[in-house]
Amino acid sequence: MNCSKSEPIPPAAHSATHSVAHSLSVMVLAGGQSRRMGKDKALLPMENGQPLLLKTVQAAQSLSTNIVVVTPWPERYQPLLPEFVALVKDPLPSALSSSATLSAGPLSGFAHGWGAISSDWCLLLACDMPYLDFSHLQQWWLWLNAKLDNPSTGLPTPMASLVPGKKSSKSGWEPLCGYYHRSGIPSLTQHLESGQHSFQSWLSKIPVAPYYSIPERVLFNCNTPGDWNVVCDRITK
Repeated sequence: MNCSKSEPIPPAAHSATHSVAHSLSVMVLAGGQSRRMGKDKALLPMENGQPLLLKTVQAAQSLSTNIVVVTPWPERYQPLLPEFVALVKDPLPSALSSSATLSAGPLSGFAHGWGAISSDWCLLLACDMPYLDFSHLQQWWLWLNAKLDNPSTGLPTPMASLVPGKKSSKSGWEPLCGYYHRSGIPSLTQHLESGQHSFQSWLSKIPVAPYYSIPERVLFNCNTPGDWNVVCDRITK
């Protein structure tokens, strides 16, 4: 199904980065197997037939043109993306492999992607969030910068800023849409080297600044054909 209703795509905006002092890059993870969807979620057609991955990159472009896409299949996505987007090959085995490494998950891809980033902060995004809104990301980034420039007495400097998980779930945080500082890399590396691949267990070890002003809908992940049908119905109305 192609969600065919068009909407204006915001141009690359630099107003947010001009008003803050902290450097920012964006990392998009596109390494999932899309087993429940039955086809590559990154290629699902959004407005005007644009793939979901491209929509994600365009939302990120409002904050930074330093964008990396981490994926085991860079050749699959390269023709779809602007030239300024860097594709980083995630060193995972192929989808046909039975290696246990395949189940390492997004945390290892995130760690690998840092090798292509020189900024202090990184906005991490999954590629399967059809309602991602650049204005919410921009307001969040401005809020975080204000918090960093006016630190709370007695509290550690945050290594990440994330939205708390849903009350109905056991998840502590929503890890695949949030801001991370490179000071967390040593802790992340140690976590992975100890054989742990859970985002939540790693996040429990670092200081995180909670952010509450993102609508739940923006963080929605499209995982199944049913999810996709709902997305298309809402967009085309």
